[in-house]
Amino acid sequence: MTPDPAPSVARRAFLWAAGLLLVAPLPAAVGSMVDRFLAVRVRPRRVVIPPDLQNTVTFADGVIVTREDGQVRAFSARCTHLGCLIDRTAVDLLVCPCHGSRFHLDGTVAAGPAVRPLEPLAHEIDPKTGALIVHAT
Repeated sequence: MTPDPAPSVARRAFLWAAGLLLVAPLPAAVGSMVDRFLAVRVRPRRVVIPPDLQNTVTFADGVIVTREDGQVRAFSARCTHLGCLIDRTAVDLLVCPCHGSRFHLDGTVAAGPAVRPLEPLAHEIDPKTGALIVHAT
C-alpha cells in the first residue's frame, strides 16, 4: 500500500503559510525601528546664553559655560563617565551627581571615575546682541 501524497502537500502549504505569517510583519517592524532611531538621533541645536550673565559657571539646556581668567569655554553637560547631566559645582569644580566625577572649569578631570575631559562645544558671540551662542548636539 502506498502512502497518500496529500499530507506532504498539506504540510508544505502549512509551512509556507506559517513562513509568510512570520515574515509579513518585518517591514512594519523595520519601519518602526527606523522611526524610533530618527526620533532619538542627536540633532544639532543652538543654546543662547544672555550677555548679562557674569556667573563663573552657567548651566543651560545641557550646556556648561565657564568664565575664568577672561576666557569663556563651553562644554557638553554630559559626564564622560556614564552620561549623567552635570548640574552643580563645588569649590570651583563641576560635579557629576551620579558617581561624583569632578571636573576643573577648563573641562579636565579632577577626580574620577571619569577619565576623559568634558566635550568642548563650539561657541561664538552674537555681534548684534552680545549673547553667547553655543553650538550643542
